[in-house]
Amino acid sequence: MRSHLTRRIFRQILYNEPYVHPQCFYRSISQRRSRTQASPIVCSPPRRLLFGFSRKPQRETKDADVDPGFSKMLELSTTLKTHVRPPPTAELVNAFNAFFRSRLKTPTPLEEIQVIHATKTFEYLRDKGKEGADILFTVEDMQMALNALVYMPRDHKYAAHNQLARMLFEEIRQETETDMGEANGQATRATKCILFYIQVLAQTGDPTEAREVVEKFWKDRLEAGGRLPWIRVLKGFAREKNEQELLNTIKIMEGYGVPFDAKTHQAITIFFATKGDIAATKHWYTHPIADDGTPTLHTNAYVLELCIQENELAWGESILKSMLESNPDKRAWNIIFLWAAAQGKGVDEIERMMEVMIRRNDGKDGKNNLHPDIDTINGLVEFANSKNDPYTAERYVALGQKWNIVPNAETCLLQLDYRLKVGDIAGARVTYSKLQAEEVPENKDVPLINKLIVALCSVKRVDYDAVMAITEDLSERKARLEPDTVCALCLLHLQRDELHDVIDLLQTHSFHYSLEQRAKIRDLFVRFCLDRSNSTSRAWDAYTIFRQMFEDTPIDIRTQIMNDFFARGRPDMACHVFGHMRQHYRPERRPTVDTYIQCIEGIARAANFEALGMVHNMLKMDSEIEPNTRLYNALMLAYTACEMPDRSLEFWEDITNSNEGPTYNSIQIALRACEEAPFGDRQARSIWARLKRMDIEITREVYAAYIGALAGSGFLDEGKKLVEEMKKEMGSEPDSLVLGTLYNAIPGQNKKDEVRKWAMERYPQAWEQLLKHGEFPRRSRKDGSKLFKLNRDVGA
Repeated sequence: MRSHLTRRIFRQILYNEPYVHPQCFYRSISQRRSRTQASPIVCSPPRRLLFGFSRKPQRETKDADVDPGFSKMLELSTTLKTHVRPPPTAELVNAFNAFFRSRLKTPTPLEEIQVIHATKTFEYLRDKGKEGADILFTVEDMQMALNALVYMPRDHKYAAHNQLARMLFEEIRQETETDMGEANGQATRATKCILFYIQVLAQTGDPTEAREVVEKFWKDRLEAGGRLPWIRVLKGFAREKNEQELLNTIKIMEGYGVPFDAKTHQAITIFFATKGDIAATKHWYTHPIADDGTPTLHTNAYVLELCIQENELAWGESILKSMLESNPDKRAWNIIFLWAAAQGKGVDEIERMMEVMIRRNDGKDGKNNLHPDIDTINGLVEFANSKNDPYTAERYVALGQKWNIVPNAETCLLQLDYRLKVGDIAGARVTYSKLQAEEVPENKDVPLINKLIVALCSVKRVDYDAVMAITEDLSERKARLEPDTVCALCLLHLQRDELHDVIDLLQTHSFHYSLEQRAKIRDLFVRFCLDRSNSTSRAWDAYTIFRQMFEDTPIDIRTQIMNDFFARGRPDMACHVFGHMRQHYRPERRPTVDTYIQCIEGIARAANFEALGMVHNMLKMDSEIEPNTRLYNALMLAYTACEMPDRSLEFWEDITNSNEGPTYNSIQIALRACEEAPFGDRQARSIWARLKRMDIEITREVYAAYIGALAGSGFLDEGKKLVEEMKKEMGSEPDSLVLGTLYNAIPGQNKKDEVRKWAMERYPQAWEQLLKHGEFPRRSRKDGSKLFKLNRDVGA
């Protein structure tokens, strides 16, 4: 019977901690941990209950979880951008060493963003050293950093790895004696550095240079260590799919007397097998191997897979025959079973082949040590997984149980994989519970558990307790959550208004991701803020967290959020977003002229004078902004909307006195201001006279705006005359825009009735079109007069 003592229970026992079931009512109380006070991102108002006692103390957020020394290197990058005093040199040296020392303790891939900041730190300290500063970097320190660089990120972003490796190797070369050292200790250390350097170059797209380094140091440093550096070069060319240089490297190896052993044979044969080149694969597979060696099982597996893909079954059968003639061991038999499965043999036929294996090896040395084991079953299940055949995979697992083969952690992982692929969430949870009783080496289960969490969060009715139990198990193991998992959990917590959980999650994981991975999480928050199905308060809470955690967000994304709050009818929140951009410590993240224009246009639509005053004051204080016509247009729109048309017309004067001059939108906006301003007809007549004097083409919109400007001051007869002369002036009959502008602009209900009667007689068709727009009461008029719903919106 399977034990119920899982890894988690054992950990609790070893650390003398209580174990609380995930569904226990008191779980949240008993497992509450004290956290170091961080800068408050989300502040909740204090609550006082009866007798003045608070219900419970305010929850504190976690500090950012970053690698040792990384914060100091990040601080240096910030100071270099903002041109302020950098941290002391000694602190930077200690931070650089502490960072790489911690990464070597638990070898994990270095993300590009981490290496970028490390490169800036090393380059800064190197330059300080050239200036005569006392730099404490030793060869051991640089070797440690070079060693850590061999662990590449999965997203193949490794340009920074290459750059830092070159800088480190050059400094090491200069520090060691006579071009990589002659003293025994120095020579051994230098050889290790050369090997690390070759590996980094081969993995980061420079295998040709890696080969040059191998040739340079082969006789003096590397020959005694064997073929390992050459194999790394071969793998580098294979990764770059550079066939010509791969073959050239084989010839160069022959020139240096490097034997063509099984590993070399494996590297080049697998390259052509993966490429699908059957002729080249045959050529290199049959190439003699040094010391009468035979191809590795890994090579045979790739070649047999190619035989199936290219229908070279006869050649595959010959390879299998040679394997059987050489008294195959257990691993070879596993490959034979996979070959049979790939040819379409069923589970029952595979079982009969296993019986043949047992009979064939029965009685040798008085015992039989060749039986199907869990590795056999796992190999077959993995093959079924690769073919997206979960039914056959389940049958292979059942076959193992029939042979009394106990599943291990690898079996559970394979089961979890194919159940997640077919969406069997319930089955995946059962498999996960079995996996808890197994010891998984090197955290191989973490990627699949991440997928399980994402799957649990994607269903309609989320089992919150199950998600939190799995997440907490990974947290106790100090396992890193993947970006997709963090996205799913953040969305879940945001929907439940659990803001502190969102903050803790981001503080723990977001600083370990690459720029692209952080952008994926950032975009989740942006989508949440822009989703109108989320309430404004939730969108604001999400933005508050987003602003603190993703300070490197480009200004165009921040502008989208600002405009969305304007659209939600919250100009106060939108202006706060603008203010946060204005306060950013990096100049390239501060508002541009276009950002100011969009913000002021939003204020104009909201007609919020308080917001307008705040943003206009920011503009006055911003020495980096040079006002242009579009910015003045936006200010005219905003001041007109806030019932300050006289102030608006002051910006018209600024436009006319500028080198850029007005646009057609400027003219329309100025005439709209004249429509609202006392005695605005005077300024309108001046603008119109200037247009006529300069022989500027008049558009329909400008013509209607001039009619509105005169009508706004009560000049009904002149307005009607302009409408009647429109055919002569513009070449077209008055339409609903012209008639509606005249009607809306003229003050007093009596005059409006006069316009209505006149228009119905003179232009009945245009008036009928105007009636289709509908009417609405104008709030600013106490007489209760109604206006037509015309679209007279003008952009800056």
